[in-house]
Amino acid sequence: MTTTTRPSGKAAPATAGAVLWLPRRIWREIFISYRFNSNDLWSTVVPASCFAAAAVRYAGLGPYEAAVTLAGAVPYFWLFIYGSSLINQITGVEEDRLNKPFRPLVTGDSSLAGAKRRLAAVHVLFPALGWLLGVLEWALLWQLLFMLHYAWGGHRHWFAKNLLIALGVVAQLAAAWQMAAPVTAAVWPWIVTMCAMTFLIIGVQDLRDVEGDRALGRRTMPIVLGDLPCRVYFAASFVGLLPVTHLVMVAPAGFHWWTVAIDAALAGLNLLLAARVLLLRTPAQDHRTQRVVEWWYTFVLATAVVLL
Repeated sequence: MTTTTRPSGKAAPATAGAVLWLPRRIWREIFISYRFNSNDLWSTVVPASCFAAAAVRYAGLGPYEAAVTLAGAVPYFWLFIYGSSLINQITGVEEDRLNKPFRPLVTGDSSLAGAKRRLAAVHVLFPALGWLLGVLEWALLWQLLFMLHYAWGGHRHWFAKNLLIALGVVAQLAAAWQMAAPVTAAVWPWIVTMCAMTFLIIGVQDLRDVEGDRALGRRTMPIVLGDLPCRVYFAASFVGLLPVTHLVMVAPAGFHWWTVAIDAALAGLNLLLAARVLLLRTPAQDHRTQRVVEWWYTFVLATAVVLL
């Protein structure tokens, strides 16, 4: 039926379909972006938004300014990880068939051509939003880093991979803070410390993917150094980070019941992670350990709301 109007004045089916096309398309794009991003939200969108909230409180913004800042932060960090996820999955389809068969290019939720079109769009939208939010320099730094990481081979050796991801933490957290307040000497110790800690422990994510990484010729930490030495190193790192988080992040806030509680929570998470990497060694267990690492990262940045 092609009629566009009816005697009753109601819209014909064709007209109704045209009206609903745009919201359906937008919803589908949101769904597809979630499918690409779902594995990384707790390492980017959630913790970075927590740090932006800490900056809002630190700057003493009013309700309207705070709401606008946080409303910009969430889509910014969604695009932040979306571009990285797209290029990672575009260049690693065969790896994902082995390690992460739930990803959309493997399941067919997106075509390869569609993913490339979305990547091109993100390359434009992400820095544009960064410019609107006053963090263009950090947006461009992140784009450079993930191009070095994925497109130019940085992901193939553990040292370059860990370094580029750690520098990405600087781009992430500096942008989160600068949306609300200047990045001053008060916050740089947090950013630099999170960068260094990320460099030390980010290789935990490679424990679960050894089979696929070896098949693709990647030189990750577990492949180069061996599984057990890596696990001992990660466990020692988690224990060694306890005095670092206390001295750099908790102690400057003074002695209060809530700083004691934060110290205790961080100690519990770090010791849990040290035990997990040593004792739980199947790929499924390593995947859950990586989830705990992301929760640890989020918790540390969430504490900035009260510690800074």
